[in-house]
Amino acid sequence: MTHTPETHIRKGLSAGHALFYVLCQEEARLERMLAEISAGHYGDDRPLVIWTSAAGFRAGDADPQPITDPLEAVRHVATGQREAFFLMEDLPAWFDSRPDLVRALRDLDKTLAGGGAHVFLSHPQLLLPETLKHQVFPVELGMPTENEIAAYLQGAIAGGVIPAQTEEWLSTCGGAMRGMSLYEIGHLLRRLARDKRLRLDDALPEIIEAKSAVLMKEGCLKYIGECADIAHLGGLDNLKEWVLSRKSLFTRQAMQSGLPLPKGVLFMGVSGCGKSMAAKVIAGTWNLPLVRLDMNLVLSGAFGAPEFAFDRALRVAEQIAPMVLWIDEMENSFGYDVGATGGNTNIFSSFLTWMQEKPDSVFVVATANRIEKLPAEVIRKGRFDQLFFLDLPSDEERKMIFRIHIAAFGLDADVFNLNLLAAATREWSGAEIEQAVKAARIRAFTEGHPFGQNDIIWNTARMVPLSRTMGEQIKALRQWAQTRATPASKKAEA
Repeated sequence: MTHTPETHIRKGLSAGHALFYVLCQEEARLERMLAEISAGHYGDDRPLVIWTSAAGFRAGDADPQPITDPLEAVRHVATGQREAFFLMEDLPAWFDSRPDLVRALRDLDKTLAGGGAHVFLSHPQLLLPETLKHQVFPVELGMPTENEIAAYLQGAIAGGVIPAQTEEWLSTCGGAMRGMSLYEIGHLLRRLARDKRLRLDDALPEIIEAKSAVLMKEGCLKYIGECADIAHLGGLDNLKEWVLSRKSLFTRQAMQSGLPLPKGVLFMGVSGCGKSMAAKVIAGTWNLPLVRLDMNLVLSGAFGAPEFAFDRALRVAEQIAPMVLWIDEMENSFGYDVGATGGNTNIFSSFLTWMQEKPDSVFVVATANRIEKLPAEVIRKGRFDQLFFLDLPSDEERKMIFRIHIAAFGLDADVFNLNLLAAATREWSGAEIEQAVKAARIRAFTEGHPFGQNDIIWNTARMVPLSRTMGEQIKALRQWAQTRATPASKKAEA
């Protein structure tokens, strides 16, 4: 049987549980779900009874009962004779300040044991006191599944919100909407219809923009809108071949066929050699959204306890999959240190476990500049599919990098002496070459003359590359990677 919130609730009912705690962001969706389960459980159309502190009890077309105090509401359920589903929305918000309410719920569980009434407590967060943990049956109502979204889209068509759409539109847009609530999808559909943006090519960017806003509310996740074409990656041919050879695995057809998907890749190497660009290239080549997990925000406490914020971010990533999850400078983000204890270590352990058990549709791109700061568990087989070492670019790769950045200014790179430029930047990183070209372009503009290779040479003569200031560290990094990592480039420079 497929594990869904509905099947989980039915298991709880079969086991005779009277109290349920539902982690829920969408009350309307939960209300519809419980109404459907109630009809099957009782075999009739008795209405779901809903309580809120603002309106009291309401059930179908019956007159509401304005019992708004939470303790009185629980007592009302306990003394009533009605066999029904009672949904008490946001009741857990009072647990901290009302110990009498917690006691009343424990008594209610005894009263309803073996009876026909069932109480569902709902709240977006788990606010369960220790004294209630053994009485309630927990359920998490995550983001809508693709099947739920598909049914919602059909309902929107039947209700006249949007006109009939093709199977391709329904499949593509429905998949792209994963990670959004039905409430958010409803608003998006009305906006697309109003603005006449329902054509597939118009709708997809709008959906991605809407998902970006959804992620913004999560705080620790950021949607990266501008992914890169693989042609914008200078050199790194081994890495490019690896990415291209797996492109077809992330098509909808391949995912539905049950093929095993790659879990993730770890990029290590010299700073400025294309690790971040490679993350964008993977997402762009595979036509997947790229989402960056900001570990600084996770650890800041701004979005709750770091362990909670991290777990929440990973759950959201699973819900919006398929996608690429990017974790930059992992050795700093997780703060791993030998013998360390506390929150960061717990988060790191959680990440390793999640990498082993996560859904295949979340592909992780992690980067590290100081690989020696990471424990052996990270790089063992099974965590990541491949560990790539990105070294300083070779002569040919530097020519390619110069060509890319010169062309970015709308100039013909063939009029530049790329051999000369490559020779002048031996042991330079791609980021340093990019900066040299940009600085040269600015110099030419401010001095009022056409941009040429002499401007680049002038700037390179005045820049000190990282290979000169951090030579020993780079040498040690190369020695470590020699027998432990796959070179991202086909041929290293002698």
